[in-house]
Amino acid sequence: MTPEQITAAVKRFAEAAQPEQILLFGSHARGDARDDSDLDLLVIESEVTDRAAEMVRLRRLLRPLRIPVDLLVYSKSDVDRWGHQPGSALFWALREGKVMYG
Repeated sequence: MTPEQITAAVKRFAEAAQPEQILLFGSHARGDARDDSDLDLLVIESEVTDRAAEMVRLRRLLRPLRIPVDLLVYSKSDVDRWGHQPGSALFWALREGKVMYG
């Protein structure tokens, strides 16, 4: 996956969700991504009423780009409440994530 593809994915999410932040985490953030690595993104929105539905909606935006994505979507209040819990995917995304938007 190229940096341009990552930027395109972040741009689509930013336009569609108008999030507070988008963080890149996982192998691309650490710099050890391989050709078969997926894109790991955390989208933090002001409010999220249905996380599962929002993840599906945002994933669909990437279909034309043909980018494999592992997507986490959380509200700002849930990040504040649960982001400090060691061992969770949210914890690791916040710990190693690089801000791509916001």
